[in-house]
Amino acid sequence: MSKIKELLNDKDTVLAFDVDGVLAVLEFGDYHHFAMNDDVWIEAVNNGAEFYGEDKVSKKMQDYLKTRNMNNVYVITKSYGDAEDNMKRDYLMKYYNILNENIYYVREELEKKYKLNEIKSKYPNLEDKKIVIIDDTVNILNDVMDNTNYSTVHISSFLDI
Repeated sequence: MSKIKELLNDKDTVLAFDVDGVLAVLEFGDYHHFAMNDDVWIEAVNNGAEFYGEDKVSKKMQDYLKTRNMNNVYVITKSYGDAEDNMKRDYLMKYYNILNENIYYVREELEKKYKLNEIKSKYPNLEDKKIVIIDDTVNILNDVMDNTNYSTVHISSFLDI
């Protein structure tokens, strides 16, 4: 039987969340999860468009994080540049109380495992399995699973937690 729920409920577990599809509901189009291609997205963000507001907050994830020690909660998110980094940082700090120093950005999804190593370096005595990445992208989860000893959790595990 899976021990994922045990990890998620253990107050000593260090959690690293993705943003899009995890801490931000992936509803950017009227009838689709996304409304534009990456180039249009980047241009809009760089021109000051604001995509992360209260309407993107997952109340379930917000409530879950209220029960956690926020010093042990991190975010590792892919973004395309400084403007998107800043937009996501403001969103995460305002709606989830994520500490600024606990937010990490990558430009390529498969770089997330390296950020997990940086997080782990802050907890040298913690078992690797108690460093957990929560993501909605199976390729990222598989990459972490195949190349580290950290635990991986798909966002769907929160549907009935």
